[in-house]
Amino acid sequence: MSGKNTKNKKYVLISGLDLRDNNRGTAALGYGSFYFLKEKNLLNYDDIVVTFKYYNNFLKKENTTLITSYVECNGHQVQCKNVPVFRFEKKLLDKFGIVLPFTRFGRLLKRIRWVAAINGGDGFSDIYSTATFFSRLHETNIAMKRNIPVIILPQTIGPFKEESNRTIANRILQYATRIYVRDDKFIKELNSMGLKYEMTKDLSAYMKPQSFDIDIKPNAVGLNVSGLTYSNTFRTLSGQFASYPYLVKAIIRYFQSLNVPIYLIPHSYNYNHPEESNDDLVAIKDLYAKLEDRTNVHVIDRDMISPQVKYVISRMSFFIGTRMHANFAAIYTKVPLFGLAYSYKFQGAFEASGIFDSTAMINNITEKECDAIVKKIAGKYKKTLK
Repeated sequence: MSGKNTKNKKYVLISGLDLRDNNRGTAALGYGSFYFLKEKNLLNYDDIVVTFKYYNNFLKKENTTLITSYVECNGHQVQCKNVPVFRFEKKLLDKFGIVLPFTRFGRLLKRIRWVAAINGGDGFSDIYSTATFFSRLHETNIAMKRNIPVIILPQTIGPFKEESNRTIANRILQYATRIYVRDDKFIKELNSMGLKYEMTKDLSAYMKPQSFDIDIKPNAVGLNVSGLTYSNTFRTLSGQFASYPYLVKAIIRYFQSLNVPIYLIPHSYNYNHPEESNDDLVAIKDLYAKLEDRTNVHVIDRDMISPQVKYVISRMSFFIGTRMHANFAAIYTKVPLFGLAYSYKFQGAFEASGIFDSTAMINNITEKECDAIVKKIAGKYKKTLK
């Protein structure tokens, strides 16, 4: 796929860009994508980054208002436009390949140089559900219909439970102009298709931490508690984490026995309107309330943006994370860590960063297996003290 006449096209569409996403990991991918695209000479400082917001009711002014903002990248301010698109226009394109040339959407499509797809970092997969996989492909599908080059930004590709989803993924990968991956979990398949790819760091590695006014005690240990696993009711992963509350309580008790301050750190949450089955801060507050002993346990109860969460994690002497991108924040700020994994993406990401044997799968584990994980964490932590 070649992008002819792309030099005169000043618009770049970053699919999935949401700097205020509840999942601070997904938002971190957005922040990092600016730096990454610039490093790869795929973004100029005078380019305009666009995203689409789809609406049904054109009588509401807030639906049709174009929102302009700016994102810092290497000391430069890159202009971003959140462009409203009447959902009927999208349906015309999706179903019939028709674009209305006189609308803002129609005019803009002619000026897009690249569509760069984030896919949530691990959403190019049906691990969370087929619906979630499809929901990440809207702009990629538009690009393919309009012959716009697609860049697959660094992410974990797969796994695919459904063969039909795998077929769709293969078609996108074969279309893509560039493919970047953050681990080796799909390399065999890419090689078998004869596709070129480049292995790089995760996008969040490029996001810089942002300091702010917060007091962190010396030698602190951070624990990211995931609402997904704590609630044990999240989509296709529901029912696999009955022992997770026992595990995180056991981790807390271990560090209390060492008289070490431990900070409970949310990484995917909405401070004002939480999603009960997936909100880290909701889980953390429930966990804290149920602790028999709260000595040396601190809750990070702040509405932080992704660079600020990365800053908090960077202040830890050791970190245990359930959210993959909480672990990335530790990895890329050189904080020793241990990952509580619910997907093979953890192992691939850790090993790609030169970190081996520092994860444990937590799907369908017993309390006895939880105790073994705590011992493994203790061993890793003790090595950091030498």
